Amino acid sequence: MTNVTANRFSAAGSALGYLAQVEYGLLLMLRRMDTDVSLAMSMETVDDIGFDGSDVGTPRELWQTKHHVGRRGSLGDASPDVWKTIHNWIETSDGAECVIFSTATSPADSAASLLAPGRNADAVRQAQEKLEAVAKACGNEASKDYYEEFLKLTVKARYELLSRVTVIDQAAAAVDITAQLMLAVRKTVPKNRRTPLVERLRGWWHGRAMTHLTLVADQHSDTIEIEEIEEQLHHIAQALRDDNLPLDFGDMEMPSVGEVAEDDRVFVAQLKLIMLHNERIRMAVLDHNRAFLQRSRWQREKLLAVTELADYDRRLVEEWRRLFIPAEEPGDTEAVDVEERRRAALGLFIALGDRPLPEIRRELRSGYIPIGSMHILADRLTIGWHPDWVTLLRERVAEARETA
Repeated sequence: MTNVTANRFSAAGSALGYLAQVEYGLLLMLRRMDTDVSLAMSMETVDDIGFDGSDVGTPRELWQTKHHVGRRGSLGDASPDVWKTIHNWIETSDGAECVIFSTATSPADSAASLLAPGRNADAVRQAQEKLEAVAKACGNEASKDYYEEFLKLTVKARYELLSRVTVIDQAAAAVDITAQLMLAVRKTVPKNRRTPLVERLRGWWHGRAMTHLTLVADQHSDTIEIEEIEEQLHHIAQALRDDNLPLDFGDMEMPSVGEVAEDDRVFVAQLKLIMLHNERIRMAVLDHNRAFLQRSRWQREKLLAVTELADYDRRLVEEWRRLFIPAEEPGDTEAVDVEERRRAALGLFIALGDRPLPEIRRELRSGYIPIGSMHILADRLTIGWHPDWVTLLRERVAEARETA
């Protein structure tokens, strides 16, 4: 087995840094909601992260994110992270505010520590003197070109540049970003619902970031507006209210014809007893699968009360009884044609789909949870579609009783 930890060719650290950059974008936007009504963010355009002003494409803030793995790192006066970033901003900042956002630590009395948020003009001048001293002494041979470019600036230009630079150190590492996101949304939902909210918001964000980066790579103009994030945040929070639940599987793909043909689950056998059209069986399999996964996720995330799902299933069984229990006592069953009984059962099943079946909560609008849950009950042999389903599925009933 390959020793991954010893693989010097691994790019895991770089990959983690890129993932952290994407998540930092979401975190920063959430933090800005308290102060910014209108804000547009871009990634991998002028800088790692950019915040645009009123003129789209003209960044007013440039953010460099520095993520270190395994070691916290240091933002000392000769730090390559500091000098490479300053060099980039000499060429690209064009008057914008510039921020180094790093997991590393700024040593006490370093230039980076003097450029922390809330500093004054004297602190900027002290930081300038420290960086000028390092540059003149060529404190790190690998950064020689950066030093030369910095010293080519006039003293006034160096001060002007550094007055626009802010260093935020000890940023959350990738493994800690979730906790920071939870803090950022704490005003939106109660504590026990923050994890489901963050998971769903993060899922949406990754998709949006992928679209954004694809457009940027294709040299198309695109920004992510803070209103988009606010809309998603409120939409998810709305679904996490006491009278609602979030839906996560509405866009699940329809199973293939081959998959349905090989599906030997009990609820599929039940549908075949009434000779439901194969395309309708495909839809039923989709409804079952979506409902099963959604119910499981709600339970896993503890979004349901202890007895809520069992109470809901009892309501669905009552709906089944109202429609499928015969209206009159049976007479001579032999006199009723077998095909006629099947057709009648098929008609009842179709009618079931036209009924307004209850959702598990008042404000939920899924469409597939009620009928999908009924297929789950049919799979458990709690209900059936054919009047003779117990007899016709005798072996499956016996199996169910043995495993009960």
